[in-house]
Amino acid sequence: MYNTPQRPPLLWRDVYVSWDHDMYTVEEPDSSEYSEAYNAAELSAILDEYADDYEYAPEGPDSHRWPNPEELIPYGAQECAKRFGHLDDDALLWLAAARVTLAVWRNTPIENWHAGKSPLHDGTMMRINTATTRLVRSLLSFDHVDWIGLGLTIINPSRVLPTGQSVLELGLACHNPFDPAHEADPREELAEMAQDAIAWGRAYCLREKTFGLRTLIEFFCASDNGWFGTPSWGRIVDRFTTAVDDRENAHWHVHRDKPWFDEWFTNRPVDIADTTELRRLLRAGPDLLSEEAAEWCVDGGIGYVCRDDHANGCLQCGIPLATESPNE
Repeated sequence: MYNTPQRPPLLWRDVYVSWDHDMYTVEEPDSSEYSEAYNAAELSAILDEYADDYEYAPEGPDSHRWPNPEELIPYGAQECAKRFGHLDDDALLWLAAARVTLAVWRNTPIENWHAGKSPLHDGTMMRINTATTRLVRSLLSFDHVDWIGLGLTIINPSRVLPTGQSVLELGLACHNPFDPAHEADPREELAEMAQDAIAWGRAYCLREKTFGLRTLIEFFCASDNGWFGTPSWGRIVDRFTTAVDDRENAHWHVHRDKPWFDEWFTNRPVDIADTTELRRLLRAGPDLLSEEAAEWCVDGGIGYVCRDDHANGCLQCGIPLATESPNE
């Protein structure tokens, strides 16, 4: 167990929550009484006592710029239905898991750990993001979601990643006090991330009470970023695995003239030399790939494969518009 400095407390109007990794303290400033919680479930139970009297309100000069959830959440649910039509419950929860992972994991100091000169390479990041999406999916349900517990589970410093490292060990490996991009102490960053996770979770606990669990989950699903777990992932995998067997495939129009391309194309890692096995692993989740295989896929631009459904043609892929004849 490591020691982290005490961070400034979070504020829900008159309710404060402080965190020192081992224990959460909940207190009211005008009272000498306080409550202690030693895990996310205990913290959620304590905060529920304030649910009817307090609403989460972000503090600071930019508060007025936050989207109004009274309008945004129902709109997001409507956009989900408009863009994807009917998604069964499992597909909807996988898409929600991808979006939650993006918000609570990827778009945090984790992305800074990955930026610039870092041992956290693109292929490794893809595997870690996928494993996190899988974890989030296991915690989502239309019956109940412990939003605070979900956020804290994602950023748990002891969580073991596909690399075999814990989240904290990954942060320490990326830490470089002589590089301005990586000089921040990951212990302090993880403490701040935990506070953000509590704030995020508390906000969604209260929003669930207002909008209902299904509408709130549908709100997360208004867009598809092409990650594992999204509706487009299957198309991306199929198009990528088709391209790796065809040097003339349209996907390579940017790559084929690069000096590294021929060597890359003809030197596929042995564990994915069989395209059928590569397709199976990618569909099951990139976290199941080896480090070498994941990096090979990223170098091949799997993140840039067109994810359009091509129902109306596709300029990127050279497919004529549906109203055009292929001979025009």
